Amino acid sequence: MKRTITLSLALIGVLFFTSCKREESISIDQNRIYSEYIYSYNASLNKSTVTARFRVDHNNGKKIELSYPSRVSFNGSALAWRNVLGAYEASQFGNSVGSGFEYYDIDGNVFSNSIQIIPSSEIPFGLTNISQSGNFFLPWTGEPLQMGEEIKVTISGGDQTTSRSWTLTNIGASHFILDENRLRDLVPGAAQIRIERTRSTSLEQSNLAGGRITSKYLSRKINIQITA
Repeated sequence: MKRTITLSLALIGVLFFTSCKREESISIDQNRIYSEYIYSYNASLNKSTVTARFRVDHNNGKKIELSYPSRVSFNGSALAWRNVLGAYEASQFGNSVGSGFEYYDIDGNVFSNSIQIIPSSEIPFGLTNISQSGNFFLPWTGEPLQMGEEIKVTISGGDQTTSRSWTLTNIGASHFILDENRLRDLVPGAAQIRIERTRSTSLEQSNLAGGRITSKYLSRKINIQITA
């Protein structure tokens, strides 16, 4: 039994080590480095988080750690490598309008990409209950959906043992219809509701592999009651 446990732990250790292995950018043709940038603003915390991730060839390729002097910065400040994430990340308070990422490769090329701050989208003031007795009409406070955007509302937490989400991508949309079937998957009682609005586009400046830049707005979490 003891030997079985030891072997199992050893196997887990090997798998963890393998999953954390990264390629170093110095050993790769710089035009094969695919760039992913994410800017996320959390209205509940008044906090923004930026993430830069590099991969070989495409968005599912092996993750890359940049080799000196290659580096990536946001708004002029270098981003720190997070080994567990396999990415570069930083957080700060507030919403950084007009800022952007700068990536410097081994060959001395610089690629600058500005974030697109998307409109705030919040749960309407005064919403306290959502009924499961039929489809529920839920508008949001903010601009209608624009080209290249996606908006999602999620109900979870509180007394809920599961979560349910509704997603829209159609241009001009300004409200959700929470269908009765999915609402009935929730349990009557306390819950939290939040909206997430996302815009993703190709990079303005990149090498041959290209990449994408994504902006996210996370609304305030609102406490509600699910009623039968």
